[in-house]
Amino acid sequence: MQSETPPASIEKREIHATLGAALFTNGVWDMLGVVVPLYGVAAGLSAAEIGFVVAARSVLPTALSIHGGILMDQWGTRRVLGCVGVVSTVLPLVYPISSLFTVLVLLQLLLGLSSSLGMSAGQTWNLQSSHGDTAKLAYFSLVSRIGTFLGPVMVGAIWDAFGAWAAFASISLWASGIVASAAYGTRALADQGQPARATRLTPSRSIGALLPRWSEHKNALALAAIPAVAFVLGVSFFRNAPGAIQASLYVVYLGDLGMSGTVIGTLVALCELFGVLGSLMAAPLERVMRAHWLVIACITTSVLAIAATPLIGRVFGLLVMAAAVRGIGQGLSQPLVYSILGRAVPAAAHGASVGLRNAVTRLASIVTPAVMGIAAEAWGIEVSFYVVGAALLVGTAALAVFARSSISTHASMAQRLGS
Repeated sequence: MQSETPPASIEKREIHATLGAALFTNGVWDMLGVVVPLYGVAAGLSAAEIGFVVAARSVLPTALSIHGGILMDQWGTRRVLGCVGVVSTVLPLVYPISSLFTVLVLLQLLLGLSSSLGMSAGQTWNLQSSHGDTAKLAYFSLVSRIGTFLGPVMVGAIWDAFGAWAAFASISLWASGIVASAAYGTRALADQGQPARATRLTPSRSIGALLPRWSEHKNALALAAIPAVAFVLGVSFFRNAPGAIQASLYVVYLGDLGMSGTVIGTLVALCELFGVLGSLMAAPLERVMRAHWLVIACITTSVLAIAATPLIGRVFGLLVMAAAVRGIGQGLSQPLVYSILGRAVPAAAHGASVGLRNAVTRLASIVTPAVMGIAAEAWGIEVSFYVVGAALLVGTAALAVFARSSISTHASMAQRLGS
């Protein structure tokens, strides 16, 4: 008779599985961010077309991330993670078949949804396992940064050495790790003999759950009435915008300067590597400064670092420094954002809250490259960095005003309740 697996061992195995999800889900997104713009340039697409191709991968996540989060709450995060992992493994292999603008847009729509839901499922799984603890969330962020460091370097080098087919095949191979992570975590729960946060659904109920329901979306959207959640949604938009620039016209601009795919991938990867340092700093800094102000500072420095690209683009050392600034800001802010969200939302709604946040994040991935592509066509690619950067700084300043107001109101209410 097989002995029962100790609960501590099961918990440890689940934590390891969430870290595997962190490594592979985020890596796929950033690898596509390097290869797709390079493929667009090789296919002869214009800057505006490349901007729209890059933006297309965030259209369906914007529309369906909330529903994806609801599915995670109903089905269980591992089941959703395994399904989208399979899709993310297959679709990259289709890209090299055609370089037509419409085909690339369609592929970006589908793969954007699967890869985004993969990140959302990994984040939700970790949020559930860590119970909102900033230090534990920081480990997830740290491992995800390792994935987003290794992925772009690898795929950029493969692009230069072997071309498009090999580059997209490497993304497919990397995405298979998502399926393996979900299976590893599911096995731990099977050892325990419990579904753990997953609902046992009949086939008819499973199919029914795939259809969005307005009542469930209304409940998810109502979470935005919580001031902390509203702040996280604003942060998510402006925090993601520098990354959207990096995954679109940043790659195109550096390519126009004559930099190879390997060099561009290395710069993107360095940003992620310094994100590891930022993640390690999150919990200690939160003890001396409010998380809200730390996040605002991170966004401001990240925007300034990416907007300055035309000023420093011909000096590689300065590009490395800017990548370091962006990376530290992104790595530091990620666990803080999820810590704020985890403490503000009940555990039963974690999937919906992460889905709501990711919908806003993907909206930024649509708006930023599309607007920047239009600005590049109108005034030139260099000016587009300054125009979009200025707009993002104005929005961040407005978010800081909101944060100050909401924090002051919360403090005064707490003081009245305590007196």
